[in-house]
Amino acid sequence: MMITARIVPDRSAGRDARRDARVDATAEVGLRALGSNGVDAQLINISSLGFMAKTDAEITPGSRVWLTLPGISRVNALVVWARGGKLGGEFAAPIDPLKVLQAIGNHSHYKRN
Repeated sequence: MMITARIVPDRSAGRDARRDARVDATAEVGLRALGSNGVDAQLINISSLGFMAKTDAEITPGSRVWLTLPGISRVNALVVWARGGKLGGEFAAPIDPLKVLQAIGNHSHYKRN
């Protein structure tokens, strides 16, 4: 007997496999790769587990960074991807994104999971 099968990604979680929904959050933030000088970045979205930001700095996936967030201060994150002037990171420890959203005045549509 011969079995033919095809393995496909599970897309039941929605358009991406994030564990926590991201919320749009526009703010100027500080970003510093460990062992480097800090640079300016523009926060694009945030969740309790990660973020997306835009920056002119060359930061490669796998880099550890400090991100200075309004309402929270400094948090450590791992850069998971970077391309086209944007990067996505996963926080070393979960944060409360509501504190950031309140600090930038963008919390009216935020709902905790």
